[in-house]
Amino acid sequence: MWHSYRALNKISFGLLLLSCLYLCHAVFKAGVNLDFFKVTRINFVGDIDHASRDQFVSVVMKRFKGGFFNLNLREAKDSLELLPWIDTIEIKRVWPNAIEVFVSERNAIARWKDGGILDGSGELFDGALDARLPTLDGPVGQHIAVVEKYLSLSALLEPYAVSIDRLRLTKQQSWYAHLSSGVVVALGEKNVEPRLERFMRFFPEAEPHFKQDVKYADLRYTNGFSVSATVSQKDGS
Repeated sequence: MWHSYRALNKISFGLLLLSCLYLCHAVFKAGVNLDFFKVTRINFVGDIDHASRDQFVSVVMKRFKGGFFNLNLREAKDSLELLPWIDTIEIKRVWPNAIEVFVSERNAIARWKDGGILDGSGELFDGALDARLPTLDGPVGQHIAVVEKYLSLSALLEPYAVSIDRLRLTKQQSWYAHLSSGVVVALGEKNVEPRLERFMRFFPEAEPHFKQDVKYADLRYTNGFSVSATVSQKDGS
């Protein structure tokens, strides 16, 4: 073999190629860790109303170790999305030494009676409670169904300038709503939206004829509803 110039050329070329690859790797490794490529600026983009910026920075700095090219962006993204109020996080590099973090917070729509906050998708998460949010209540594991019903009924009530202060689903799967007008309505198990729509259309006309302020309305009738000046505790109030 040592007398074969072709074989010697192949061996020489192979050794030269390996040397070049090793040299390139060493140069690249040294280059990416130069101070020039150290991340010196982290920009947060988006409305951060509930999560603490100090909390963000703490999480980011623990994960962003190294230069511009060897940051573990996936690990940082996953860690940030574990924070209570965070919905989604997107992270991108900005040449040569900056990082941009795009933040989208959860849209809190209600409080869950047993603890926690609910977003528009029905997901339950921990966070500082806001007393201005309505309260939703129901059997364990049915918070998504309660959120869906709350959104549906809220859309129905919007033209009447009325909102829901509290919505409850009983163990018997019957619905009760406390309206911002001060009336508690028993909606029953089925045909909930049509019943509430009928009540909202006819109640303003009928209300002046009542001798006392209406506090409770039972909408579980086929062709009408009944009203009372007191609220029945037994009926889910």
